[in-house]
Amino acid sequence: MSDIFSIRTGEARRMMARAGVDLLVAYSNGQHSMGTLDAVRWLSGFKPMSEAAVLLPKDGEAVLVVSPAWDEARAIKRGWVEEVVAGNDFAAAFEGALSKHGWGSAKKGLLGASRGLDPAVAGIDLDAQLERLAAVRDELELELMQQATDIAEKGYQHMLEVLRPGMREYELCAEIEHCVRSLGADDDFLLMAASRCHPSVRGAGDRVIDVGDVIIGEISPSAGGQFTQICRTAVLGPVSDLQREHHKLLADSMAAGMKAGRPGVKISEVVEAMNEGPIKAGYEKYCHPPYMRVRGHGLGLGSSMPGDLGPENQTVLEAGMTFVIHPNQFLPQTGYFMVGEPVVVTDEGLKPFTKRIATLDSVPA
Repeated sequence: MSDIFSIRTGEARRMMARAGVDLLVAYSNGQHSMGTLDAVRWLSGFKPMSEAAVLLPKDGEAVLVVSPAWDEARAIKRGWVEEVVAGNDFAAAFEGALSKHGWGSAKKGLLGASRGLDPAVAGIDLDAQLERLAAVRDELELELMQQATDIAEKGYQHMLEVLRPGMREYELCAEIEHCVRSLGADDDFLLMAASRCHPSVRGAGDRVIDVGDVIIGEISPSAGGQFTQICRTAVLGPVSDLQREHHKLLADSMAAGMKAGRPGVKISEVVEAMNEGPIKAGYEKYCHPPYMRVRGHGLGLGSSMPGDLGPENQTVLEAGMTFVIHPNQFLPQTGYFMVGEPVVVTDEGLKPFTKRIATLDSVPA
């Protein structure tokens, strides 16, 4: 049994005891997102392709239920749970596991129930408790985030190397996707676009990239189920003085947030520190929607905390929390720029996982 699995199940059982439940049911519909908790992956180490559940009793061994039936071998090989029940009919396999162990009438705590667990499975929703429990990352999550970040940086470097006039956006996007997947990413969320002046961020289309275009992108690969994200801006051809000035303004904003973020500080205070520079420069109007969304956000697996980095977020930072910090926004004349790093909270401030902090890169045309 994995040491991490033992630690996580122990923490989960203490959570169960506080809630007064006898059986924890963690459910996944097989859809994975960097912005939501993934309780099945967190508890079992297994990334399901379809419906799956971990059944964790207050005493005894856990059971992993997976579908379809042919995925049983992968669940045994990749997961930490020794007993695996597989079937093409998930509901039948799930009920069979409950019946076999006499758990049908057990008082249940539910994780991920909102993602599609049969509403007939009644219990106490414990999503918020797991979000809180897993907010401080364990050793494995930090290791996986570093792996994913290394992959993201290499994906961006590959983009700089292959970028050329005449490519279509989707071709450049495919180059990045192929690179991060070949380096071991098990998932990837990618936004990438080219324009002379971006009104906002968007996904890749069939636009032909030309000299003078600004390329903005969020590269968000996952390693072992743990997502990361870097936000980058590059210009195909020479960079103007105003572009450099505006990018530096946002880079300085991020640096201010990284300095402000430490244990005991509220997210709202980090956001205030990030907004100070753009506001002093006369861009207060552009520090609100629709010119930007948030100043960063959590990166889910066991938890998506601390959530979105916005002025209303009163979450208090703790050492070991991780998230992406990004003052991405639109500025007049130059458009929407992207600057962002994945970070971990330390006593000295927010420490980036990246080896190189975002700069405004120029690619020779």
